[in-house]
Amino acid sequence: MLDIPIKWIYIVMVLFGSLLFCFFIYLLIRKAWMNNFQKQVRLEKEKMKEEFFAYFFGQLEELSNHSQNKVQRMAQEELLLNLTSIVDDEGISHNIQGFAEENWMNKYRKDLKHSRWSVRMNALYAIENFKMRNLADTLIDMYENRKLTLAEESQILKILVQLAHPQFVHYMTQPIHPISEFMYRSLLGYMTEEQFQSFIDKFQELPEIVQLALIDIIGIKSKVSCVPFLKQHLQDDSTEIRIRVLKALVELSYPISIEELTAHIQSAMWQERMMAAKLLGKSKKKESLSYLEQLMHDSQFLVRSNAAQSMLMIDGGRDFLKTVLDSTTDRYVKDMANDWLERGGITVVE
Repeated sequence: MLDIPIKWIYIVMVLFGSLLFCFFIYLLIRKAWMNNFQKQVRLEKEKMKEEFFAYFFGQLEELSNHSQNKVQRMAQEELLLNLTSIVDDEGISHNIQGFAEENWMNKYRKDLKHSRWSVRMNALYAIENFKMRNLADTLIDMYENRKLTLAEESQILKILVQLAHPQFVHYMTQPIHPISEFMYRSLLGYMTEEQFQSFIDKFQELPEIVQLALIDIIGIKSKVSCVPFLKQHLQDDSTEIRIRVLKALVELSYPISIEELTAHIQSAMWQERMMAAKLLGKSKKKESLSYLEQLMHDSQFLVRSNAAQSMLMIDGGRDFLKTVLDSTTDRYVKDMANDWLERGGITVVE
């Protein structure tokens, strides 16, 4: 073991303590500076708020020159970001877009090349909020020539979708990073009807993860006009696509014929049988009751439960369910029928 003199240990401890103290002082100074900067920004926002709002609401022809220093530029930016979050007027949004493109294009272009991830992301969020079309080519260049994080790629895709840039289809279907189904649903949800229809038209060419997200969005966004498309895929070779199609039809509360549901009632996949049970209830037809009784004998709890609930959605279904309760010898069917009769059709299990 090395025999280190006490004085050297003491010197190292003093140096280390001094470094910690200096770092602590630096943090205090930086915190004080940040607090002072934010205070100045707040004061500047109060000064220019009335004039800014009057200008963007068309009550003032031009703005005073408020962009002489960093504080004023930050105050401007925060005011406009606040305005975009509360205003849903195409004319005002267009004015904000024009102002941002004229005054801040170079700033955001520079920020997109910054070494700090947070600076690049803040620039991307601002470009999205201000709908800055004049930076679309810069985003394309960044996408193709820079090593992006998943968050950066997702944000760029979101902006390109909202700007309806021609390249968004290519980048969405051939991403750099694996994109989650949730993110695909988000991107599809931002699309215009025309953009969405273009994905419907090329459905067979899309990766399955995009196909599934697209079907989900039809249900989530209540796109009833897409029902013919959904019905085309009721017999798709992919089990997952069939289940998602049935789920979307359930969310749309769209009744389809018993004949169209027969294959799903008899499916080897319990999720498919469960969705069929839900849709039989949406049909409101008494002919569905015998099929629902069949599904109440299913081996899966959720299939039995949804079949019993669906009975209560059909005229005469309560009496039919009571008959099933009284006549069956199957303990599981009896328990399920009794449970739903007591609940009165109120959903507890999904």
